[in-house]
Amino acid sequence: MRPIIKPNPFSMYRPVFLICFGMFFVALFFCSEKETTTTPTSPIQELQFEVVDSILVDLLEPVTILDYHPSKDLYLMKNTREGKVFLVNGQGEILEKHELGGEGPNQVPQFFEGRFYRESGYVFKEFSMEMPYHLFDADFTKIKKTKGTVKEMMSLSINSNKQSFTVYEEDGKYKLVGEEPNSFSIADIDLETIGADFYNKVNKGFILDLEQDSVHYLNVYPDDWTYKKEQKWIGATYPSLSFNPTTKTLASLPHMGNQLGIYKLEGNDAVYQTVVALSHPDRDGYEASLGMDGLVYPGFNDIKAFGPYQILIFFTPMPKDILMGFRAKSEEYFRDPEFREALTKYRKPRYIIIKEDQQIGILNELPVEGVVNIGLSDGTLIVKAADSEVERDYNLFYKLRLKTAQ
Repeated sequence: MRPIIKPNPFSMYRPVFLICFGMFFVALFFCSEKETTTTPTSPIQELQFEVVDSILVDLLEPVTILDYHPSKDLYLMKNTREGKVFLVNGQGEILEKHELGGEGPNQVPQFFEGRFYRESGYVFKEFSMEMPYHLFDADFTKIKKTKGTVKEMMSLSINSNKQSFTVYEEDGKYKLVGEEPNSFSIADIDLETIGADFYNKVNKGFILDLEQDSVHYLNVYPDDWTYKKEQKWIGATYPSLSFNPTTKTLASLPHMGNQLGIYKLEGNDAVYQTVVALSHPDRDGYEASLGMDGLVYPGFNDIKAFGPYQILIFFTPMPKDILMGFRAKSEEYFRDPEFREALTKYRKPRYIIIKEDQQIGILNELPVEGVVNIGLSDGTLIVKAADSEVERDYNLFYKLRLKTAQ
């Protein structure tokens, strides 16, 4: 079994007490100045994360982390293909296993996402034409099935390391806030004529009141996002959302463009606050346009909250001439092994780090090979380790933190 990595102890230094008041004042001023200069001076400064711990789950099947319960030090995990869920403690020990996928009264037909609900309950999102949510108690007995958030199914996507909704409490009531790309009907929205007015009229976010079983849709295209402000149509470019339940802050990241929108939830409304300008050397200079292939544009893939921070994820683009060369060879170029090698060569993950409403830096590589799985409320980022030749090492998770608190 792979050893657990423990954090290095922090070094402690005793302050030197100076007899001379004047010398003490100078020293105090110098320390204050030093602390102040740790504030980031450039939004594209290279930040560094460090591994502070790891979790190894002893399973033959690969799993992903859906959620974490801090007061219980408990992880909710799911196998990536079937409908099994696991409760795992902070040491990686499996405490419970449940066959949740299926057609039984206490099952969900098909699902990929789930969260803890209340102090001792769970909620899972059904992957179907309606996208309803199933609520369970502590014993995994189903409490209710909500109405779906889909108005008309037009697009589907699966990402085992992405959660499209968050549970939060407001005035004693529990709600879900999340993404819904299928939140409109083409009978109401004429895609051929609406153009950039799409960004004003289509609501890609939702709030689901679990007690009232009512859905409220949110417009999450930021008011100052360039393409909405200038009314320039570049396609639907669905926003990814992340939510901080502590501050009731909702962040909206359109796939294209260079801005992150910040909202505050008030009741069933998302009140726009501001926009954060985004920059990364591997994105700067790329201009979004209608019909642009996602492989040649560094579009944003996901956003995750971890404590007071947000991590924004995108992939570097493949050169257009390389892509055109593969397309000229075959209509099924995507099956070509050389094409897959080219994807690995050119499409590299990159990261932008946000704190509150400011970009504080970038990250070009994680300190370990893997994919960002989930962010925790204490500022920890959990990365699932990349596939390894070491037997049963595919359920290894690293816990990362910024080396210096920004």
